[in-house]
Amino acid sequence: MDTTTNSKKPTSAELLAERVLGHVLEHNLEIGAHIKETEFAGVLKVSRTPIRNAFLHLQQNGFLVKKPNQGFFLAKVPEQTQAAQLSSHDSEATDLSPLCYAIGQDYLSGTLKKSFTENELISRYQQSRKSIQEALIAMEKDGWLQRNIGYGWEFNEFISSPTAYAQSYRFRQLIEPEAIRDPSFVIEPTRLQMLRMSQIDILNNKQKLVSAADMFNAGVLFHETIVGMSNNVFLLDALKRVNRLRRLVEYNVNGKRPVPRKECEEHLVLIGLIEEGKLTEAASFLETHLSRTAKEKEEIAQGLFG
Repeated sequence: MDTTTNSKKPTSAELLAERVLGHVLEHNLEIGAHIKETEFAGVLKVSRTPIRNAFLHLQQNGFLVKKPNQGFFLAKVPEQTQAAQLSSHDSEATDLSPLCYAIGQDYLSGTLKKSFTENELISRYQQSRKSIQEALIAMEKDGWLQRNIGYGWEFNEFISSPTAYAQSYRFRQLIEPEAIRDPSFVIEPTRLQMLRMSQIDILNNKQKLVSAADMFNAGVLFHETIVGMSNNVFLLDALKRVNRLRRLVEYNVNGKRPVPRKECEEHLVLIGLIEEGKLTEAASFLETHLSRTAKEKEEIAQGLFG
C-alpha cells in the first residue's frame, strides 16, 4: 500500500491504515488473525468509525478480508518498511482487560475495599488465580494500585481522590503549554491532519455513538501527539504517566457528560494555531483550554467521588 505516490495529502483513513499495519508488524500477527475494530480503536485511541474506514482502505488494498457476520481478518502481511516509521507513534499504555475495569469500577463505587487480597478477588469475580494476577499486574503497571508490604494489594489514592484528580490537571497545565514553547517543537502537518479528522469525526457523530472510552482515547491521542511534537521525551513520558493514572476516573467522568463539542472545537482551534506557526498564541490557548476543561470535569468528579 502506497499513500505517497502523489502530491495529495493522505486521508485520515490512510494514516490510520498505516498505523494498523505498524501494529500488525510489531505484534507479529499472522495471516488469518482476527483484526477487531474495538481492539484497534483502543490501541490507536480513536473511535470505531475512523478505524472502520481504515479497515475498508486496507481491504481495498488486499491486506484485510471481511467475512460476513465475523468481521475483518488479516489477508496479507505488510513489508517491514511500509509501516515501521508510523508504528512508533502508537500508545505505550497498558491494554487493560475488562476484568481490570470491573475491579476498578467496584472500588470506585464503594463495593470493594481499598485493601484486598488475591483470594478475595478470586472468590468475588469467579476467575482463576492466573487471570486475577494478570489483572493486578496490569493495574499496578498503570499505577492504579500497589502491593502491600507482606500481604495483599491496595488502591492508590489518586483513584478515589478529588484532590489528586484536580492536581493532575494542574500538572498538565504546567507541562503541556511548555511543550509547545519548547525550542525543539516541530510542526508536523500530517499528524495534525490526523488529529483534525479524529476531532471532526466525534463532532459529526451522534452522542450515543461516542463512548466514554472513545472520548478519553481521542483526547489522549490529541494531547500526547501535540506534546510529542516537542521532541522532549521527558515531557511526553510525564504526560503518558498521568494519562494512565487518570484513565479509570476519566471513563467515569466522561460517562456522565455529553459529547464534548466545546472541547473538540477548541482542539480544532489549537490545531489551526499550530499549523499557522502561532506557537506562543497556541501555548496560551492550550492553558485556557485545560483550565476550562478542568473546571467542568472537577465538578463532575466531586459527585463521582462523593
